Amino acid sequence: MHTPVLVGERLTEKYWVATHQTSVIASTSSVALVQQGIERYQVGNFTEAIALWQQALAQTKQAKDRAVIHTNLAVAYRQTGKIDRAIASWEQAIQIYAKDGKSDRQIAKLLTEQAQAYSDLGQYRKAIALLQPAIKISDKSTQAAAQGALGNAYWALGDYDQALAAHDASLKIARELQSNNLQSTALNNRGNVYLSRAERYRYQATLARLEGDPQFKELTKLAENDVDSAQSSFQESVEVGGSGAAIQALLNLNRLLERSPSPNLAEIANNRNSALALIEQAPDSRDKAYALINIADSLKRQNSTEEAANRISEFPVWILEKALTIAKNIGDSRAESFALGSLGNLYEVSREYEKALLLTGEAQLAAQKVNAADSLYRWQWQAGRIYKAIDKQSQAIASFKGAIATLQSIRGDIVVANKELQFNFRDDVEPVYRGLMELLLATENQLYGRSIAAEDSKLVAQDNSRNASPQLKDNSLKTVIGTLESLKLAELQNFFGDDCVQVALNNNQRNGAISDANAAAIYSVILDDRTEMIFQRPDGTMSSYKVEIGKQQLEKEIELLRNLLENRGSEEYLIQAQKVYNLLIRPMEADLAASKLRTLVFINDGVMRQIPMSALHDGKEFLIQKYAIATTPSINLTNSQSQDRRKLKALIMGLTVEKPPFAPLMNVEAEVKAVKQILGGTPLVDNAFTLENLQTQLQQDSYPVVHMATHGKFGVDAENTFLLGYDEQISIEQIDNLLRSRPGKPAVKLLTLSACQTAAGDNRSALGIAGVAVRAGVESAVATLWFINDEATVPLIEEFYRQLSQPGITKVEALQKAQLKMIANFDYNHPALWSPFILIGNWL
Repeated sequence: MHTPVLVGERLTEKYWVATHQTSVIASTSSVALVQQGIERYQVGNFTEAIALWQQALAQTKQAKDRAVIHTNLAVAYRQTGKIDRAIASWEQAIQIYAKDGKSDRQIAKLLTEQAQAYSDLGQYRKAIALLQPAIKISDKSTQAAAQGALGNAYWALGDYDQALAAHDASLKIARELQSNNLQSTALNNRGNVYLSRAERYRYQATLARLEGDPQFKELTKLAENDVDSAQSSFQESVEVGGSGAAIQALLNLNRLLERSPSPNLAEIANNRNSALALIEQAPDSRDKAYALINIADSLKRQNSTEEAANRISEFPVWILEKALTIAKNIGDSRAESFALGSLGNLYEVSREYEKALLLTGEAQLAAQKVNAADSLYRWQWQAGRIYKAIDKQSQAIASFKGAIATLQSIRGDIVVANKELQFNFRDDVEPVYRGLMELLLATENQLYGRSIAAEDSKLVAQDNSRNASPQLKDNSLKTVIGTLESLKLAELQNFFGDDCVQVALNNNQRNGAISDANAAAIYSVILDDRTEMIFQRPDGTMSSYKVEIGKQQLEKEIELLRNLLENRGSEEYLIQAQKVYNLLIRPMEADLAASKLRTLVFINDGVMRQIPMSALHDGKEFLIQKYAIATTPSINLTNSQSQDRRKLKALIMGLTVEKPPFAPLMNVEAEVKAVKQILGGTPLVDNAFTLENLQTQLQQDSYPVVHMATHGKFGVDAENTFLLGYDEQISIEQIDNLLRSRPGKPAVKLLTLSACQTAAGDNRSALGIAGVAVRAGVESAVATLWFINDEATVPLIEEFYRQLSQPGITKVEALQKAQLKMIANFDYNHPALWSPFILIGNWL
């Protein structure tokens, strides 16, 4: 717990505290005010403490005494959730100490406090920038604290190796100082990192198993080792720590135990009771309030069965009520909002909607009081669910819209800054967008829609929209598309973990418009109980088609198709390709034909990103034989302007040799020669294919096309997404930096990745390849959904570039002609060879 400092007092053996050299205050009344403030603070009355210290500040002239009061105000502001004010107060104190040039150690302590506050706001890189210099000028005790804060910032950013290094450094110092409190905190922090890294290893192991990669055994073992390390760290933290650290360690230990395949419920209950006993002894604070809320959430997860959910009387509501009382007593509106919202959720799941709605409304008001957007959106979302349950659709829609507006205001914090939230995105963020789309589409279908039953998908239901206002219908669907586009932006921002998506959005103010009169957009929206297909014509008018197949069944159908398409030795794919066509495309077939289109641009949702739409089959021919097909993660991120392609010089990179565990690419040499012959340019093959050479070439010359014939892997997140160079793995971020940092050089228009792969059965890796053009900073990309180590790649690439060099041919039409040539060749006509090539982004 942060401790305020009495003017004139020197503190030595404290953690997370501000200390100062003794100074004398001229005003006796200000000393009394500071002392009274400390007394209020110590009993948890932070609001009165702040008021007293503000009075004292107004009466105090001595600079260092003012610094002490600013420091006290900062820790109190942080306790009440007023983080911005806390940061400003610490900054005032830092500026005062900086002027005398003799207070480095004091500044280090304040920088450490301030950095933690920035972490509270999700600004982890800012926190790291403050902590690194603080460590260099601090004493041992502050070093331990600063290293701990540094480790937590790296943990939040997903840099687990750096996080563990910092926590180990903190633990080493704590042991030297023989400080149990410091040791317990460091051990607890270290356990958190091990647990998070274990989750990542487990996810990677699942992907490896799906891909048939033997590395899954090693990854599984690494996950198991990290779980063991996390458990031992938490247990040791409990044994050596003071009450505050022990409480958190017990809660984290339970979090670990709850995730085990066979949770030991008796041990979990014992840990929970031990934590409650320690909490009871602790003074009121925001940490105490949050600990109680966390215990309540744990109990709720344990009692999440339908029967238990309906018996709220069996849930110890007093835990949340106590948390609420504490939050009110200390004046922490943010904690108050979480306590109220959690209580509201209990009544929501027990279907006591009137009380649930009342508490949820109070939670929103408490969050709004302190601009706690990360809390507010949850209760707006909760209100939307409750209104939906009681059939108040307009109020439900308004609540969901409010939640999304709040989410967008903090998108940089909630889906970028904290990498841990990447794995919670599907639980904590994505359902808000999908909930709104479900409500909007339900309303739209009731009024205007078409419904296609999965078991009778060849029959198009009668169009009920003939008596509806076309403008009203389009406005309704435009709201759905706007929501879907916002979700796509959030998904990509979450996957890549930086501001590349915002940069692309700023560069392409499309507002959902398609400038190509020969192209139409097709959106898919996958919901729990159904799937919606939305067709947007070149003139902007829209139609929707409801398919009675929900998320789980659709995933099975799509994953089966993906697996069959990859199997070159079998024709079994054909029946499944027809089945998926009949489900998703057949209902709009007549509308597509009537629009006389040449190009279809798919903005695919979820599992549908895993398959090439070109391989869908109507019983007579593939979809690619009727239309050129492009994909994009978002129309708003796509620049659909035609480009001058008179000088298509290429920078051509290739890797032919084996780089374990990656096999040699025997056909790359022929591919590189073919590209150079058609486009001209500079080849960098094998030992010439390095990041340094790539950088040199891009800075020295202009290359509209960058072609990379090397292994590429799209994994669980941006850190596991890379291309293989001769001497190192090259991240998409590194390529982006190279392509963007070329002053005076024209932008690269096309990036081709001819040997990359995504994991079948994983939507996140498919999301990575869908967003590759955005992340690499190019307008278009050609990439493969699965790995093809076959001579067939060479003629397809040859024909693509040959067609691309022709006047009047768009990029997507060039790819279509190359794929049609493959289909016409008996040796290469299996979709395993030609369909994984997809064009992403600008299709013109």
